[in-house]
Amino acid sequence: MNIATTNADAANLVFFRNANGGTGAGNLHQWMERAAVNASWPLAKAWSRPQQMAVGILMYHRLTPRRVDASTPTWSVTPNRFGAQLRGLLKRGYRAWPLRRVLEYQQAGRATPPKTFVITFDDGYENNYTQAWPILRELQTPATIFLATAYLDSSQAFPFDDWPAAGRSRSAAEAWRPLSTDQCREMQRSGVIEFGCHTHTHQDFRSRPDVLASDVATCLQELQNRFGIEAPPFAFPYGMRRQGFSGGALTDAVRNTGVSCALSTECELADLRQDPFQWGRLAAHQHDTGRSLSAKLSGWHTTLRNLWKSCSHTDSGRGEP
Repeated sequence: MNIATTNADAANLVFFRNANGGTGAGNLHQWMERAAVNASWPLAKAWSRPQQMAVGILMYHRLTPRRVDASTPTWSVTPNRFGAQLRGLLKRGYRAWPLRRVLEYQQAGRATPPKTFVITFDDGYENNYTQAWPILRELQTPATIFLATAYLDSSQAFPFDDWPAAGRSRSAAEAWRPLSTDQCREMQRSGVIEFGCHTHTHQDFRSRPDVLASDVATCLQELQNRFGIEAPPFAFPYGMRRQGFSGGALTDAVRNTGVSCALSTECELADLRQDPFQWGRLAAHQHDTGRSLSAKLSGWHTTLRNLWKSCSHTDSGRGEP
């Protein structure tokens, strides 16, 4: 299946690539991110998280081993680092819950146990099956994969993939190829993986709530027909609320489709006292360790990061695909 990339999509690829190791504002953003993590670690050790009724939702995209003969994929963590991150969190007393269970607690007005967190993957890369799933199975840590269903079973790269080597013969296919229906069914049967809606075609839906609602409805129908899934969680493509990729009319449009929540890519904890259609997520990167992720999950990272930005007025304004 080959769905052409629109001019708007092509512009967004450039826009988002700069946030993943680019120059200028992208590098400054990464420096601020690491500084906030380093500063929040001693606070997390000394005091409990600022928001007791909150859960951290980690966001990944793809897991790809390092290759000396190929460029490094964007939005990627190596399998070894991913395993080390999760083991580091488990060693520190953290426990992963299915997103579905966290939503049940939210609806009941209950606080989750301390150090509860959620693991999510966006888009639906084949490496979620070949690289992430074995680690998740071994550690018995559940995760949610948000699928862009138009590309299931495709042998071509996602049209929104901002990695220049995606689809080329020199790059490993599992680094860019979408999941197959059979792979998803196998993961679903394991009980470790649940699937969510990431729209059908993963477009730039800014200022197009009606188009978004229609696209989500198609995705929901595909999830029902292929996997028997009802009322799945939803994650916005690109996702940054401040850039118009989520929130406002877009959130209202999604709310009426039948999904159970709507996650953005805003760097913040999910407050269980708030509307789950307003929840953000915490991006996990290759440079993260169990220690740095625990600092993010503590809540102090977000508190310091927001304080720093409000004082410096510096914000790269980038989201993730």
